Amino acid sequence: MILHIENAVEPGTLDAIVESLRNEHFTDGIETAGRAAKQVKNNQQLRLQNDKPAALLMLLNHLKKNPLFSGVTFAKQFVNVMVNQYQTNQEYGLHVDDALMGHIRTDISFTLGLSPIDDYQGGELVIEDTTGERSWKLGSGDLLVYPSHYLHHVNAVRAGERLAMVGWIQSHVRSAEQRELLFDLKCSMSEELDQRGKTHQYDRLSKSYNNLLRHWAE
Repeated sequence: MILHIENAVEPGTLDAIVESLRNEHFTDGIETAGRAAKQVKNNQQLRLQNDKPAALLMLLNHLKKNPLFSGVTFAKQFVNVMVNQYQTNQEYGLHVDDALMGHIRTDISFTLGLSPIDDYQGGELVIEDTTGERSWKLGSGDLLVYPSHYLHHVNAVRAGERLAMVGWIQSHVRSAEQRELLFDLKCSMSEELDQRGKTHQYDRLSKSYNNLLRHWAE
């Protein structure tokens, strides 16, 4: 399941955090690239390590509060989080994210746009599935959540600067198909409760959701 969430972090909060992040020291993205990725990765990055920098930790904590994000990820732990910076002519070629980071399985990848959409040209995130390629140009606050098993790339930035937070999650629910079913059930529960209250239909949906989660969660 690929989910696009707009305004994933409150705009005023996001702007203040991004301003703080710009004062941090970014390093060459090749430092964390594998042997093959070094050939196609061309960007700068700022990693979250030991809860620093504080602005990046704050950004992550605000993202965790988004109900759609938590509802689709069932996050067990965040494996790695960083901010990527792409300037003119920089890109990240075709690759798949590592299955293990620090000996922890990666189930879900996410990208949160930090630059206004008009501040850069190009820089689309492109994901390959069995139907072909799909692309997203993410503006400030736009969040894309997707299973880590897809091949994907970031198109070259033709002008301006693209800033985005990226991260990887180990989920309590390993299967992407099972997470999608649970997310659909959760959305149906919320809609039923909002429109009709705690009905018998809501209780049956809640029973199915919680028992499936109990069965599938690790």
